[in-house]
Amino acid sequence: MLIPFLISGKEHIFLKKRISNRASKISLTANIHGFFITVPKKIPDYCLTKFLDENRIWISKNYHRYKKNNFEYAKRYEEKYILFIGKKFYLNIIKSYNETVIFSESLKKITFHVNNKRNYKTIIKNWYREQTNKIINERLPELNKQMKVDFNRVRVKDNSTVWGSCSSNNNLNFSLYLSAFPIEIIDYILIHELAHIKEFNHSANFWEIVKKYDPQYKIHIEYIKRHGNYARI
Repeated sequence: MLIPFLISGKEHIFLKKRISNRASKISLTANIHGFFITVPKKIPDYCLTKFLDENRIWISKNYHRYKKNNFEYAKRYEEKYILFIGKKFYLNIIKSYNETVIFSESLKKITFHVNNKRNYKTIIKNWYREQTNKIINERLPELNKQMKVDFNRVRVKDNSTVWGSCSSNNNLNFSLYLSAFPIEIIDYILIHELAHIKEFNHSANFWEIVKKYDPQYKIHIEYIKRHGNYARI
């Protein structure tokens, strides 16, 4: 569901609304793809209206920030490159009967052979999903040797709002674009979600757990804030 929001006299934006059975309060996030608002199931409309009014300055500030960033985001596609393990690789799309991917570390280029060029983003997403699965399957058990927590299902999803999440059943979900980040950033995201199994909140105790296994976590959070929007296609 889309919620219209007036930025200025004639300029509207639309916030993507999600109803949540688990949320206890309204939350609002923004990235280069838009604004996302999560609303508890039984919250009345007037509470939502009040929340948006109280956050009008924040919404306006971030709208203009991402509007400026969109120029760089669009420029990226003109130059045709994607990120993998924190490095820029030039993107080459070739129409072919056989769908294959050729990765060249030396040339800093990834060539996607596709049946239909109009669907190239789907093919790139599938490639990211495969790479992210490989990295998670390697790094998650390694990190958990230290943290020693019991998690259940691990899923890689096409998520445009969060990089990782942990459910109350200890199921872990990660964005398929994780493999765009450097390994140390991926490790931080994995540690963050494993830490939620020990402390299911963002309390001081939670951050102490994260710090124990990733002393540079604050630097890694800042990296994600600066570069995260460019990791997705």
